[in-house]
This record gives sequence, structure tokens and C-alpha cells, in this order.
Amino acid sequence: MKRGVRTIVLSFGCALAIAVVGAVAFEKTSTTGFCVSCHEMEQHRTELKLSSHAVDKDKKPIECRQCHMPAELGPRYVSLKAYLGIKDMIVHHFGDPDNFYRRELQLSARRFVPDDSCRACHEDLKKTYKGEELSREGKLAHDAYLGINGQTGKGCADCHHNMAHLPIFDRRYVQNAEFAAKMAAQEEGM
Repeated sequence: MKRGVRTIVLSFGCALAIAVVGAVAFEKTSTTGFCVSCHEMEQHRTELKLSSHAVDKDKKPIECRQCHMPAELGPRYVSLKAYLGIKDMIVHHFGDPDNFYRRELQLSARRFVPDDSCRACHEDLKKTYKGEELSREGKLAHDAYLGINGQTGKGCADCHHNMAHLPIFDRRYVQNAEFAAKMAAQEEGM
């Protein structure tokens, strides 16, 4: 084999190997198991399992990436994954993960719940997830979100707080009573 052809074949083989290793690593680091491998994330997993969002529309356990990453793989997905991964790694290794302040994190975390992730399961915004009619306020809010009677400028997670995670300081709200009761029962059983 000529030297030029060998160089091209070797370069192609190296590029292919790097792509395969990168794809496997990308997939492995996108699993819920990887996300909660840091002990500070275990509380989030517990909350998710007890929430109304424990399973998706196909009755499969929800994975972290289903809510916290865009639905479609592309540049936005890759850049967000890199940003969140680096941020979480810095907090885990150089911050104080056992004493992180959830009230502050809760506000920033909502930015990382893309609406297309919510809409992947919640297609019909005219009814509740149980198929019931929305309240008058719910209809008005969703109409504004959809641009029917104005524009809210808010995303799904801006209005729908504590759907999958419930910090202690939000358990006192009436709309969180059922979720809070599940959390309290689980904590008593520990």
C-alpha cells in the first residue's frame, strides 16, 4: 500500500475510532445512573420517583435527560450537555455539594427544562394530564403561552413548579400537598 493511501486509511480509522468512543461516552454520560452517581443528586432521584412525573406517557421511568435536555440531538443539546456537565463537575469537586442552596438552584434549574421536553409528553394543552378540562385560569394561561390571547414570555417550568422535584421549603404549598405527603411518608420509613 502506498504511503499516502496508508495515511488516509489510518487517519480515517483513527477518526472513526474517536467518533465511536465519543458516541459511547456521550450516551453513557446521558443516563440517569450517571447523573445520580454523585451523591448530591440522589435526593433529586428520590423526589422524581415519588412525583407525578415518575413515568412518562409510555409508562416508562423518566430519565433526567428527558426533562433537562432538549428533545432533539443537535448543537443545542451538545452545548447544553457540556455546560451542565462542566458546571456539575465543578460543584461536585470544588464546591460544597452537601450544602448547596436549593432555592437559588431551583430558579436557575428551570432554565434547563426546555418546553419541547415538556411538550413531548404534554401535547394537548387544553386538558390536564388526566384528560380533564383545565380550570379557567389554566385555559387563560395556556392560551397566553400559545399566543392565542397575548404572550406570556414564560416557559412551562416557570408556571409548573415542583412537578418532579420538591424541596422542603416548597412542601407547605397547597398544590404540593400530595407530593409532600409522599415525601414525608418516604422519609418516615427511612
